[in-house]
Amino acid sequence: MRKWIVTFFLLAASMAWAQDDSELRQIYMQAEEEYTIGHFDASIRLLNENIAGFDGALKTSAYRLLSLCYLGKDHVQDAEKYASLLLKEDPYYSTSIHDPLRFADMIERLKRGEETTITTASQQAESVDEAPVPVTVITEEMIKTIGANSLKEVLATYVPGITIVEGNSELNVAMHGVYSSEQQKILIMLNGHRLNSRATNAQAPDYSISLEKVKQIEVLRGPASSLYGNAAVTAVVNIITKDGRDLDGLSVSVGAGSFGTYKADLLFGKSGVNMNFLGWASVYSSEGEKIYYPASATGVWRLFPMDGYVYLNGFNRKPAYDIGCILQWNRNWKFYINHQHAKMQSAYAYVALNAPYTYDKYRRMNGEKPGHARTSSRAELQYSNLWNNFSFDANIYVDIEKQLNYEADGDSLPSGFIVHLPVGEVMDSVIATKGFFQTVSWDDYTYGLTAKGAYSYGNERKMHGTLLLGVQLENYVMSSSEASIGDDFDKVLVTMSEHNSQIRLGNEWSFSTFLQEKHYFSSHLIANVGIRYDYKRRFNGRVMHAFSPRLAFIYKLNRWNFKACYARSFVDAPYFYRANTVATYRGSEDLKPEYLDAVQLSAMYSVPSIYLTYDCNFYYNKLTGLLYNDKQAANTERPVYSNAGSLDLFGIENSFSYNPPGLDIYMNLTYQRVLNANNYVVIGHQVEGIPAVTMNLVASKLIYRHGLHNLWLNGNLSCYSKQRMGVSSYLDGTMYVNDDYRIKGTAIVDMSLSYKFKNIETSLLCKNMIGTRYTRASLYGIDVLQQGRSFMWKIGYTF
Repeated sequence: MRKWIVTFFLLAASMAWAQDDSELRQIYMQAEEEYTIGHFDASIRLLNENIAGFDGALKTSAYRLLSLCYLGKDHVQDAEKYASLLLKEDPYYSTSIHDPLRFADMIERLKRGEETTITTASQQAESVDEAPVPVTVITEEMIKTIGANSLKEVLATYVPGITIVEGNSELNVAMHGVYSSEQQKILIMLNGHRLNSRATNAQAPDYSISLEKVKQIEVLRGPASSLYGNAAVTAVVNIITKDGRDLDGLSVSVGAGSFGTYKADLLFGKSGVNMNFLGWASVYSSEGEKIYYPASATGVWRLFPMDGYVYLNGFNRKPAYDIGCILQWNRNWKFYINHQHAKMQSAYAYVALNAPYTYDKYRRMNGEKPGHARTSSRAELQYSNLWNNFSFDANIYVDIEKQLNYEADGDSLPSGFIVHLPVGEVMDSVIATKGFFQTVSWDDYTYGLTAKGAYSYGNERKMHGTLLLGVQLENYVMSSSEASIGDDFDKVLVTMSEHNSQIRLGNEWSFSTFLQEKHYFSSHLIANVGIRYDYKRRFNGRVMHAFSPRLAFIYKLNRWNFKACYARSFVDAPYFYRANTVATYRGSEDLKPEYLDAVQLSAMYSVPSIYLTYDCNFYYNKLTGLLYNDKQAANTERPVYSNAGSLDLFGIENSFSYNPPGLDIYMNLTYQRVLNANNYVVIGHQVEGIPAVTMNLVASKLIYRHGLHNLWLNGNLSCYSKQRMGVSSYLDGTMYVNDDYRIKGTAIVDMSLSYKFKNIETSLLCKNMIGTRYTRASLYGIDVLQQGRSFMWKIGYTF
């Protein structure tokens, strides 16, 4: 797999230099040569005489060159005219390191004044004002401001309604208080390509997703199944990558930090008139904070006192990585390939024991130490075209995954700890004593195709709109599964026979069709109506149906923008639960989807002249059919998971931004309250582990600028109110039960300095600057200690 990815990477990179011999390209190249030697008028004449024939990337390049020529003549007004046309042609345009500083400043200034453009909400380019649901747009600069290394940090900082929750072996977040043991409720995509697993519906927002390649992240804060179907239940995160033009060269960066943290990124981009290539390679490794607890230590969750360690945010032994490339040619064709891996070290041993353990004593299984490892390979070929008022997009794709759940059950276990094996194995049971571990692994793959067409009707001066129709066909295959148990840290006792591999093999076909109309009654009033139908034939022959409607109205009035939206979304019960025979995970084959009905009312006020924007959103969510974990059923014949849960809640989200030149301030504040719940983790009016109030404030100030020298001071304040959770576990070896265990609220401060000179960028980040020792709630009934003060230094160079 790696060999052919690298081979393609090199071939595609060489292709990126290939020249198109067309007449228009030759004219453009001649104009560029005239500009290079200072013949600005000659370049302008060549471009203007042929601008009507330019198309796609060639037209974008022509607008850029015209703007540069007029800047060279000091005709600033004309330069801005063509720069504005460039941004209309390509709303995601970003300057490169090779662009003159005056041009880069002008583009940035124009982008601040323009309405931000997104594509995720309606699968077509539109401003944030016209999106049918509340949207948070996170730019490359915003990511750099907080020094983020993982998608989790970015989402938790900038997106109101998203909070961090603890999982034992994966990074996890919740949206509007809805979460599970893994991140299964938010659909995460890369340029529209789904990243969530089909087996578990999960995609951890971890270090397998490189942030160096990101141009913009678009977050739909609410249901989006009417377009995206399964897993788009509470939100959609679409990561938009840079393209070759943004870089037009090679960028290399490295970083080192506390707790044995290292990272490196390689980014290569090249663009031609009809060719665009971006390639990336990222690696991240961290030992994590390692805290030793002797048997005599107090305040420690564990079955019985023993020596051992707790590990915080460890990604090690086999580092996380993200390798991929995107090749686009002739405007119509795009090929994407990506290979990712991450494995998070569990904070504690097996969650039933909550025991400190000694990580390095345990053997490697398939090259991995204990934790949850996921390796994914994805490829997609896309074709798109535009004929007058009709556009068409189609793609074929394949996703291949390998996952390993490797649980260390504890360095030492109490006597009488017996594991009963399935019928037909060489042993009936195993007495676990020390260094006991269990593994479950599987391989699966998915292939499919999508096609969609959009027709634009009417005249912009009158009523007009766009009608979008799409279909999707997909096949998911669970191809193999293995399970084993062992003890004494490195001795495998039993590898299960295939019929006891704990996950049934099989395949599932799904078909979906969706329809959306975006209609302008006037320049002020817009309706966005859509519906999607999803059909799935499950591995056991049974059928799942789901309808996902959306109805939204948008009203724009001067600086105000109002939205009202109703939407229904769903997430199908994961294959892992429906086909699992493990006692602690077993669900019924007939598990149904979980549904969310949501009503959102939002208002946005913006004053571009003073760089101010305020956004307020009120939401009401009604969730039904939530998967309920009946722990009492683990040792019975009853399914552990059933669709017995429900949750009603409302909340208010506030977002504020102020971005004058040399200063960026972002703030969000969220309040939510539970109205009613059944068989869901709720105490009073609060979801367990979710604070009722969260606030984030990010500020970045240009403190020194001279010539090409730029020095920024950045700060981030994250606050959240107390968390509540039910606890039934062992604290210091004694059973501790508390139906309303409270974790105090916390304020965390991060600070950083970032410096840029010519092609060099460097930064120094201090996270948790005050060194606060704090905990967060988890789904497995204990609070988990968080990392203390840490430092991270990065330096990068662009060739």
